[in-house]
Amino acid sequence: MKKSIIASLFVLALATFSALATPVEARAGMHHHGMMMHGGPIGFYLMHQDQLGLTPDQVRKLSKLKLDFMKTMIRERAQIKLLHLDTMELMMRHHINVQKVDRNMDLILTHKKAIMHACTAMIANAHAVLTDDQFMTAKKLWREMMLMHHGMMHHPMLSPHHSAM
Repeated sequence: MKKSIIASLFVLALATFSALATPVEARAGMHHHGMMMHGGPIGFYLMHQDQLGLTPDQVRKLSKLKLDFMKTMIRERAQIKLLHLDTMELMMRHHINVQKVDRNMDLILTHKKAIMHACTAMIANAHAVLTDDQFMTAKKLWREMMLMHHGMMHHPMLSPHHSAM
């Protein structure tokens, strides 16, 4: 009976840690989930470069920002995966070194935070590449796309007066 309870608690601990250590891209509902997977709004801007009237220099700058972010994200995710493997190995031991596990979890969060900061910087820098008119056109195109894809005619984020972007 005691072994069954201990085994159940161990499985629960592994499942909980696994959920916490799951890389950002694997968890639905994360704030930047969709945006990070595709390098932020840059892919959208490049896809609509003709409608936005992007110059070749703007296209080059946006492409470089996206590439730099993707490299950062790949490096950070690799570190997260390695730490996850190391931590899972530590958790499989009879006597768990809680300090090492906690240290690894803190490092995982540090790498996730680095991805989030890099994403914010990339988006801010991408927006700085666009002129005011191009940005307003991009917002309009985004709203139109969202309306077509989701049929969200009355969604508050799609209101012409909303300034979240």
